Amino acid sequence: MNRINKISTFIILCTGIVGCSSDSANSTIETHASTINQEVNNILKVGVDLKFPPFSYIDDKGSPAGFEVDIAKAFGEYLNMEVEIVNTDFSLLIPALEMGDVDVLIADMAKTEEREQKVDFSVPYRYGSTFALVNKDFAIKNNITNNMPEDEFFAIEDANFIGLAGTKSVYYPQSKGIEVTEITDIGTGIVEISQGLSDILLTSNANSFHAADPENTIVYSGILDQDASNFAVRKGDNDMLNKSNEFINSMYEDGGLYDQIAEKYDPIIAKFFFNEDLGLSYIINPRN
Repeated sequence: MNRINKISTFIILCTGIVGCSSDSANSTIETHASTINQEVNNILKVGVDLKFPPFSYIDDKGSPAGFEVDIAKAFGEYLNMEVEIVNTDFSLLIPALEMGDVDVLIADMAKTEEREQKVDFSVPYRYGSTFALVNKDFAIKNNITNNMPEDEFFAIEDANFIGLAGTKSVYYPQSKGIEVTEITDIGTGIVEISQGLSDILLTSNANSFHAADPENTIVYSGILDQDASNFAVRKGDNDMLNKSNEFINSMYEDGGLYDQIAEKYDPIIAKFFFNEDLGLSYIINPRN
């Protein structure tokens, strides 16, 4: 998007001449092209998937909005650059970064071994928590409250766990030696918990599921495990990586960005989690 024609032509010619050049050489060319784009246009292109309100979405005026968007704009101010939000499907974010279509990803992306082979990750800038949606009768029978330690929760005898295949709702209980009934539709799991056919379902959306059926479910929030979200930059782009880390660290300082936007996001986060006691600090600070 908005590439300089001469640079694009140069990259194409280099690719044709070199043929089977190494991945590292291609990465160097792409990083160099992106750097020139930044210097000439003074535009920071930020890849975001705008389908996840209240964190990243398109508002009623048709403009990008949300937590990640506010962070992206602040990052641009930190670098003294204009920000262009590039709305990109999550599955295409890393390819867009690799191709130089964007300069950085600020999209609630967790670090994984597979992703680390393609991009470099910053220090975390927020954290996603895991909750348990629990059948209410089962919770009462086993005295489950948020004061119950996590180890004790996962040690409850004869608990029937259900989880969405390929997600933490399956592999996290399994890591503790628990058998989990795997499903391919989250709706099935919610119904099973509500009807008492299963007892426990791990999910980050437990609060909203509970709000839909408060008569038959409760939420257990004592699970300490979290997924950290990071900025992602092109592999080997140490300059952008260092700037990202410096900016993220500045957000946590007294009077930093997180202090500045807390008043705005405290009620938004409370509403999102259906819990008036939660606020911005809940998603930006690790719990363990």
